[in-house]
Amino acid sequence: MNYKLILLAGFVVILAIGFGAAYLMLRPTTTPTTTTTSVLTKPTTTITPSQSFYLLVFTQKGISMVLNPFSPSSSFLGFQHVVNISLNTPDQVYFWEQLPYNSMIKLGDVVFMPLNNGTVYAVNTSTMKVIKSFQVGNSIGFIGIDYSPNMQYVAVADGPSGVVEVINVQTLQVVWKDTFVSPTGRTYYPCDIRWAPNGQYIVVPMRFNNSVDEINATNGQVIRVLAASPGSQPYMLSPNNQGTMLAVEYVGNNSVGFYSLPNLSLLGIVKMPGKLIPQRGVFTPNGQYYLEAPANENEVVIISTSSFSIIENITLPSTSSPGLSEIQLAPGGNYAYVVIHGNPQTGGMIVLISLSSMSIAYEIPLTTAPAIVLPLQTSAGTYLVDNVLLPPVTGLHC
Repeated sequence: MNYKLILLAGFVVILAIGFGAAYLMLRPTTTPTTTTTSVLTKPTTTITPSQSFYLLVFTQKGISMVLNPFSPSSSFLGFQHVVNISLNTPDQVYFWEQLPYNSMIKLGDVVFMPLNNGTVYAVNTSTMKVIKSFQVGNSIGFIGIDYSPNMQYVAVADGPSGVVEVINVQTLQVVWKDTFVSPTGRTYYPCDIRWAPNGQYIVVPMRFNNSVDEINATNGQVIRVLAASPGSQPYMLSPNNQGTMLAVEYVGNNSVGFYSLPNLSLLGIVKMPGKLIPQRGVFTPNGQYYLEAPANENEVVIISTSSFSIIENITLPSTSSPGLSEIQLAPGGNYAYVVIHGNPQTGGMIVLISLSSMSIAYEIPLTTAPAIVLPLQTSAGTYLVDNVLLPPVTGLHC
């Protein structure tokens, strides 16, 4: 037996084992990816606040105001009578108007001021003067306005008349108009109206028809109808910014329904706690949560859009006339702002909610009753305050 060969082979094996062990120790390791499900809690994302906007407010009595929401001690910067509405009539600037997310009113824009008697005034923001009026309906009740994603059109829905129409913002001409009534002449009562984020269609809740209609934004033709349960009364609605989900407030059964867009397939239903009546809501910018503003209490209900469950309530300051009328996203997506209409005698309030902490960030109490609240470029606000509006006064109830 050749012992030299055996020793040489053994030496080679030892070297191989050594090099192999060294390779295993030095090579990069790969950790397998696992999916975990965390307990659902309120969002705590870090957001850098943006304070680069003012608020343009039209009160219930037709007064325009400019507010700095980030200056609690001196938020009221100036006002102007646009339409002087008597306190003795029920006709008021009272209902809803919506801008696309991250849009702001600038000088020269046309703002549409809806009165709940079916009249809509077109107001030039550089002068705060009415330049045209539209008679959409002629009865007291809900009327809403929504700007298209490119801000070139507005869609108007007047509940008492059943009228839905689209107006060209530049020419102030009606592009198309339709009336939604039953064969017996009863209005289907379109309470609200929203553009899809892609601008191709609008979505309208027909309260007394128990349906939600998708309508071609170009010609007014109905594309798709969601038939809700009898008596559910779809009241208000809002799409998310991604254009994939629609929330519908139902006042017939005090719930919020969530549907896919554009197919309107049911995703989930959330029942309001206690006796809360859902009225108005908004999705957070990433679509993960829906903030519901009830009609009869000063609190905001936070709903998860993944589990379709309520995760928290935000309690707002109490007022003599409780109940929220509007909630929208502020530019930049750092805040949502809530409007408490109140009434012309006791005033109302605007509250900014931080979306990073889901808590109150700023409160702006007003001695008059706010109705329409829209984000305004600070440069436009400064111009209006310096050149157009009257200086702040106390006790403004007119």
